[in-house]
Amino acid sequence: MRLNHFIAGLLMFGMGLFLAFYYSPLVVEFIKGAIQPVAIVFGLLALLSVVFDRTPFKKTNIVIAVVFLLVGGYGLFAGGDEYIATKDFCVGLFPIAMIVFGLLSVLHGIRKSQA
Repeated sequence: MRLNHFIAGLLMFGMGLFLAFYYSPLVVEFIKGAIQPVAIVFGLLALLSVVFDRTPFKKTNIVIAVVFLLVGGYGLFAGGDEYIATKDFCVGLFPIAMIVFGLLSVLHGIRKSQA
């Protein structure tokens, strides 16, 4: 049994639950803040398909890339609610990620102990 995985997983899971409770308003609002980073990622993917793909949809992809990059950039750099929500997204994501990775570590330790 991989005792290190089991202990670290339980520790991460517990810390993640505590931080999710402690920062619950931020964890609840992280969905609002996720719009800007997701829009930038979609815009960059559309831009990459314009540059590297040989399809007849280059004009459509460039329009999609420009729109998504403008929406994401406006949300990140305009200030106000969008910027605060994006900052809250980054702070609120860490407890959830710690819970998920803690559970994965525990499950991996249990699976390796059975083998």
